[in-house]
Amino acid sequence: MTINKTQRRSYGTVLPIPKKTFPTYQKQQTSPQTQQDGIVQTFKDSLVGGFGAGIGMNIADRAISSIFGGRKVQIEHVDSSCEDILNIYKKALSNGENIPQSLQEKYNKCINIETL
Repeated sequence: MTINKTQRRSYGTVLPIPKKTFPTYQKQQTSPQTQQDGIVQTFKDSLVGGFGAGIGMNIADRAISSIFGGRKVQIEHVDSSCEDILNIYKKALSNGENIPQSLQEKYNKCINIETL
């Protein structure tokens, strides 16, 4: 928009804003087949969007890991003392519960250690 000498305004005055015209949209009549295709299309779009988000998060996770280094997982095995195992074994016997094979093995090891 160019301003002629006659259109110049002094500082502080506002030039009129040209009015814009917006196109009018007419609602289309949809047939039942088109509505069904819309549901399928919506599902397909959601599925594709979900895969895209998952892939994007995976790429971001790998990028962060490459910058800051990989994660380290440390697993600690805490062995119960023989006293704890004996107490658990006695409670299971007094309650009439079935004793798992792993508990039976730990109990046998504790008995062997105490008898030595």
